[in-house]
Amino acid sequence: MGLLRFVQTLARHRFFWFMLLVLGIVLECCGLYFQYELRLPPCVNCVYERALYLTFILAGLIGFLCPSNFMLRNLANLIFMAGSAGGVLVAFDHLTSVYQTGFGSSCQLKAQFPSYLKLDEWLPWMFEPTASCAPLDWSLLGFSMPEWIILSFACGLIVSVLFFFSEFVKRRSRGYIDFYR
Repeated sequence: MGLLRFVQTLARHRFFWFMLLVLGIVLECCGLYFQYELRLPPCVNCVYERALYLTFILAGLIGFLCPSNFMLRNLANLIFMAGSAGGVLVAFDHLTSVYQTGFGSSCQLKAQFPSYLKLDEWLPWMFEPTASCAPLDWSLLGFSMPEWIILSFACGLIVSVLFFFSEFVKRRSRGYIDFYR
């Protein structure tokens, strides 16, 4: 119960949601750095992962605007959870498609965004895939880019699930002195 109360308190403060917003921006900037500075063209899975990192930004923005509002806080958390879960799935597909070669490769050459959210047409410099999934020479601490992406989304999923369960923990009543802190 102590951890869930801590998480519950954290979810009700703007600082966490601001940090989630900043994290989403930093992760998007990392993708652009890899594309334009390191000259690693994005595959379709990279583009989908970038789109799912936008959920971090959106959730952080909604949560930051009104963290004390139950409905908005939970909407932000659901966006964060859905984006993280989708990111884990896409990143896992990315990882498996990088190591598959030949006929069994599952990487497409064109992004298929919904008709109401054509990110590849609206922002082609960021969301248009320009390469196929292929093993990358890039690694950090022995992990490839798809492995790091899985880790980032998995951490987001764990945090969002903790936030979800913390909503069911009864808050202790505030005393007279705690009210003014």
